[in-house]
Amino acid sequence: MDASLALKISREVAKAVRDSVLPVAGTVEAGENIGMGKDGTPTKKIDRLAEDAAIEVLKEWNLKVVTEESGIVGSGDTVVALDPVDGTFNAARGIPIYSVSLCFAESKNGTAKYKDTFFGYVYNIATGDEYYADEFAYKNRRKIKVTETESIEKTNAIMYYPLKNYGFKRIRIFGAASLEICFVADGTVDCFIDIRRGAGRGMLRVYDVVAGLYIAEKAGAVVTTPKGKSIKYKEFTMDERFKIVVANKNLHRKIIDILN
Repeated sequence: MDASLALKISREVAKAVRDSVLPVAGTVEAGENIGMGKDGTPTKKIDRLAEDAAIEVLKEWNLKVVTEESGIVGSGDTVVALDPVDGTFNAARGIPIYSVSLCFAESKNGTAKYKDTFFGYVYNIATGDEYYADEFAYKNRRKIKVTETESIEKTNAIMYYPLKNYGFKRIRIFGAASLEICFVADGTVDCFIDIRRGAGRGMLRVYDVVAGLYIAEKAGAVVTTPKGKSIKYKEFTMDERFKIVVANKNLHRKIIDILN
């Protein structure tokens, strides 16, 4: 599979998910608990509607899908990390920051790692804004790039969760990691940081972040752990976890130094 086909599939998924989600977004029904996902968290009705719509499209292709509610679905040499609704709370409450996220990687011996990624896609279901990356990063078909901010004092950060005053100009949290990382990619903010411990390994799962991370890297961001280590060997599995720093090259080392 190549990036052009991955984009075609992603757009079909985005349309199917949007058609299933928008009629219930912002309603009490959307936030009803209807079961437990394979990730160990409650499944909301809006999550199930979105995943069913996405899988209906993806099952037509020879893909192995790692997804929030159902776990591993299908088989194939191409692995897709799927988050049908990233920002479930926002979607249920009608806050227009929630997305469908897909990241495509070629597997080696049945396992895909972040370094094997060749395409990332994030779609804001509420607004229709589309982010994707192959060799370059795009928002709504136009190339994007990260900011060139150098000063910590001028930095607009998204951070989960600040433990002290790090000296940033401002900190925001929007509740949809895939989109928030894309906000770094398009220059809306300067960095995305998640230092939550999550039993020491982090809270973010592979389908939460890998599409956004790939888009941000192709837009010029540096992506590492808060200790400055590479994430390229992170695996597309249900068990993988992330703590992450995403920032332009001018800020990245300064942020790592501040955190440590």
